[in-house]
Amino acid sequence: MSKFFQKLKQFVNHKKGVSSIEFTLTIGIFFTVLFILLEFGRIALLSAYWDLAIAEGVRLTKNQQAPNGDYATLLKQELIKQHQLRENGGMALFMPENVSIKVDVKYADSIDNLVKGVEGNPSGFRQPKNDGNGKITPPTGETAAIASYRLEYKYHFLVALPFLGPFVDSLFTREIFMVQENERSVF
Repeated sequence: MSKFFQKLKQFVNHKKGVSSIEFTLTIGIFFTVLFILLEFGRIALLSAYWDLAIAEGVRLTKNQQAPNGDYATLLKQELIKQHQLRENGGMALFMPENVSIKVDVKYADSIDNLVKGVEGNPSGFRQPKNDGNGKITPPTGETAAIASYRLEYKYHFLVALPFLGPFVDSLFTREIFMVQENERSVF
C-alpha cells in the first residue's frame, strides 16, 4: 500500500506540463473577455454615429417636401447618405456594408392629437384610408404639422454573440417627435 501512496504523492507533486494546461484553460476566457470588450466599444461608438446620423437626417428631412408625403422613405434616404458620408476612414471598420434601417413615421395634425397617439389612442395619429376601390392607402405627411419618427438599426456583430442580440437591438431604437418645418404654415 505504501507503494500506492508513494506513486500518488509523485503524481501530485509532478509539475511538468502544468503551465501548458493553465494557459490552455485561461486563454479561452481571456479572448472571450477581450472580444466582448471590443464589441461593447464598437457598440458605443456606433451608437454615437447613429445619433449623429439621425439628428442630421431628421433635420434635413423635416425641411423638405417629401414626394407623395412619404417622409419615411425620404428619411431613410437621408440616413443612408449620412452613412455613406461617414463610411470613409475609420468608420468603414464599424459599419457593415448591408445597412439595415427600419423607419416608421406617424403623423399628427396637432399637439393634442400627438399626445393622444403617444398615449395609445389610435385616433391621435393619422389613420390609413380606403380609396373607394378596396385599396387601403397609408397616411401621408402632406399638410401634417407634427411627425413621430421611429427608427431601428439592426446591429451586426463582428464576433458572434447571439445572447446579446435583443439587448443590443433595443439600444439602436430611437423615437423622435418633430415639427415638420416644410408644413409649418398648417401648424
